[in-house]
This record gives sequence, C-alpha cells and structure tokens, in this order.
Amino acid sequence: MTFRPMILSVTSGKGGVGKTFVSANLAATLAKAGKKVLVVDCDLGLANIDIMLGITPRHTLQDVIFGKLELKDIVYPTKGGFDLIPSSSGVREMAQLLFEKIEAIKSMILSFTDYDLIILDTGAGIADTVLQFNLLASRNIVIINRELTCMTDAYSMVKVMFQVFGSQAFSVIVNSAADEKEAERLFSHLHSICGKFLGISLQYLGFIPRDDLVPRSIVKQELAVLTAPQSGLAQSFAQIAAKVCAC
Repeated sequence: MTFRPMILSVTSGKGGVGKTFVSANLAATLAKAGKKVLVVDCDLGLANIDIMLGITPRHTLQDVIFGKLELKDIVYPTKGGFDLIPSSSGVREMAQLLFEKIEAIKSMILSFTDYDLIILDTGAGIADTVLQFNLLASRNIVIINRELTCMTDAYSMVKVMFQVFGSQAFSVIVNSAADEKEAERLFSHLHSICGKFLGISLQYLGFIPRDDLVPRSIVKQELAVLTAPQSGLAQSFAQIAAKVCAC
C-alpha cells in the first residue's frame, strides 16, 4: 500500500490574518517534532513565504506551469527543517490559472509520498484557485482574529465549501489573541454560527498569542518558534502541532 501524507490547507476568509506566519512556524514545529513536512505556497498571485524565510528560489511554480519543470525540481530545504515549494508574486497569469493547470498542480502534489504532512499555504477568500487547493486537503485550517470582517469572511468561506462542495473537516486557529479567554470566545462565536446556520461543527486547534516577537521575526526573516523556543508563542505552536498530528 502506498503511503499518503496528511494534506492540510492553511486558509482564511480575508487576507492579512497571518496565514503564512502560521504555516511556516507550524511546519517548523512539526519538523522539530520529527515529522517530514512539505509546505506548498499556493497563493499563486501573491506568494510570500520564500520572502519570510529569506529564500531566493531559482525556480517557482511558475516554471512548472509555464515551463518544463516538475514539482520535484523546485523543492527547497529551509532553515525550519521542512521543505518548500515556492510560488511567484505579481504575475497576473498565475492568479488566473485555468482549471486544467490547477488540476495538474494538484496531481503533482498528490504524487509526493515521502512526507508525513503536506501543508498548503493558500490564498484568502473564495476564488476558484483558493477553493481548489482547499478541496485537495483532508482538513482545512482556518485562521481567524478579532476583526469582525475576518470572522464574517471566515464564515462565508466555510459556508461555500460546505454547501457547494460538501467539505466538513474544518479546524480553527485564533491568531493574535490577547489571551486564551479571548481566543476561546472568538472560536465559540464562529463555531456557534456554523452550527446554527450550517449544522456543522468546527475543531478548535488553539491560539497564537499577540506578541512583539511576531513582527520582529518577520522583519528579520526568522522563524519565531526557533529563535524563541521557550516563548509562549512557541509553546502554543507545540500544542497546536500535537493536535494536528492527532487528527
């Protein structure tokens, strides 16, 4: 029997909620725990995880889609202990890919069998390209924060994926929470709305505390969980990673 990695998407209803920060630091935490992890930057038009990691890739997904390379040709090791498939930024054609091109990428992602987990760092919202990558995942991790628009957009995304495509495996991470009480309140609000209007339950994975370490690590192109392994932020990621492995 061929081994199939667990495929997770990290997504959100709106941009600017910290998806890429979560994807990179969660991947580093899982790698530190002994898991072999691949991160695929699926934000095709506005990719930035390579920038966050201080990597300047020679080739990206653009070279696979419009060139002759395959995904296995553009896998880069990172300082976080996980592998990365980078995408491109500011390329209009990448943001408007035909269905056939997206299906080809998805098929190549499924061909990887030597990883424990594959994390898809998707774009935000309910555009077709975002939805297609979310549908490839066995579980969608939705990132939310205290912003009202973030909560309403997260609900809209869950609604579309459930009602149109039948997806039901949704987990939630609350980012930039003041404390555990606030995080649980925000999750409970979204969870109750989804239960009332959609009849589905959400899984609470945990929260990332608001910390000055976050913007500092981004500016320095560092992984916060590695530069401050004893921090509350790193401990939160460790708890989330443990729940992810138990899914």
